Amino acid sequence: MRIKLVLRTIRNFILVLFLSLLVMYCSAIYSDQSTKNKQQRSTERIQKANARLTTPQIMRIKTQGFASYIGMESNQFEEKFGRPEATMDSAINVKWLLYNLDSSNYLKVGIDQYTQKICSIVVVGNLVSNNSKLRVGMSFKQLLRLSTLYANFEVSYREENFQFELSENDLNNHPLIGFTNGSYVIPYLQPNSKRVIALEFLDTGMLLKKNIYQIISRTPIPSQYQGETNWNQLDIMVPYDLMQVINTKRRILANTTLPVGDPLTQSAQRIISVLEKNPKRYLRASHANLLEDITSGDVGQNRFLSLSQGSFSKKLYQDVDLNTKNFEMYVIFPFYNATTFFEKTKLQQNVWDSLIASKTKKIGIAYDQGLLVIIINKGGN
Repeated sequence: MRIKLVLRTIRNFILVLFLSLLVMYCSAIYSDQSTKNKQQRSTERIQKANARLTTPQIMRIKTQGFASYIGMESNQFEEKFGRPEATMDSAINVKWLLYNLDSSNYLKVGIDQYTQKICSIVVVGNLVSNNSKLRVGMSFKQLLRLSTLYANFEVSYREENFQFELSENDLNNHPLIGFTNGSYVIPYLQPNSKRVIALEFLDTGMLLKKNIYQIISRTPIPSQYQGETNWNQLDIMVPYDLMQVINTKRRILANTTLPVGDPLTQSAQRIISVLEKNPKRYLRASHANLLEDITSGDVGQNRFLSLSQGSFSKKLYQDVDLNTKNFEMYVIFPFYNATTFFEKTKLQQNVWDSLIASKTKKIGIAYDQGLLVIIINKGGN
C-alpha cells in the first residue's frame, strides 16, 4: 500500500513538472513572437515616418510677376510703383505698404522689419506684373497647367530645415508653388468657383510665420511674434485695410462699395466692449478664456475661432440692441491680417461671401487687439 502511494506521488510530481515545463516553453515562444511583432511594428513605424519625411524633387517654376520683388529692398519696389498711399504696422514685425486704395487693383507689400526687405506681396485685384501667367481670376485648371501642385515641401530657414505637408484641403484651397529664386506664391481659391481670388507672394520666413501648413519635421518653428505691437495704430488700420479688400472685390463684381464708417460700426464697437468686460456672460468657458488671453496681448496663439449666431449667447444681441432676424453677427479671433479670410476656408464660405454679395448694403466692423467683430445687415435697411 505504501509503495503504491509513493509511486502515485512520483507520478503526480512528474506530471506536474512536465506541465510546468510545457507552460514555460509555450510562454517563451509567445514572448519571443511578441517581441518580434513589436520590433516589426516599430520598424514599420520608422519606415513609414521615413517615407513621410521624404520630399519629392520639387519642380520650381520660372520666377515671374511679383515673385521677382521678394527679397528686394523696398526702395527698388517704390522706384516702379511709387510711394504707398498708406502704411500699416503688424503683430509679426512686418510693415505693410498699401497701394491702389479705393480701386480694383488693391496691392499690399510687406517689409520685414529685421532685414528691411520685401517678404510678402498680396494681390487682391486685377493687377498683373511683368507678364506673369499667375493672375487673380484664373481657374484651378489653369493653375494646374502652370505648375504641378505638391503635397510636401522642404524649406531651409536660418540654417534649419522644415518640411510642410499639405492636406487635401490645402491643395484644393490654398496650394503652394515655388519659384526658381527661392520665393513662393499661395494662390487662394474661392471654394465654390475654384477660381483664384487672391495671390500672396512671400519668402520662407513669412511662409513660416503664417503657419497655415502642417510641419511634420521635428525642427521647432521659429517664434512668430516678437517685439512690441502698436495696437493703437492697428485697431484703426486693420478694419480700414479689411474694408479696402472687401470693396476691391465688390468693384470687381460690379457691386456697390460699402462705406468705411457705417453707423453699424458703433454697434460692433459696443459688442467688443461688452465681450471684453464679461466674456463668460456670452461665450462658453474655453472660448472666453482664449479671448481673454488674446486681448491681454498673447499674440502667439495658434487656435482660431469664428463664432456666429448659435456659438454665443443670445444675450449678446439683446445687450447691444440688435435682433437676430435682421442682423448677422460674427466674432472672430485671433485676427491680425485681412488675408485670414482667404486662408480659412470655412471663414471664407460663412462670412466672406456675405461681405461681398450684392444684397449686402451695410456692415459694421470693429477691432481691438486681435478681436474682430463684424455685423451684417441682411436687409440693408
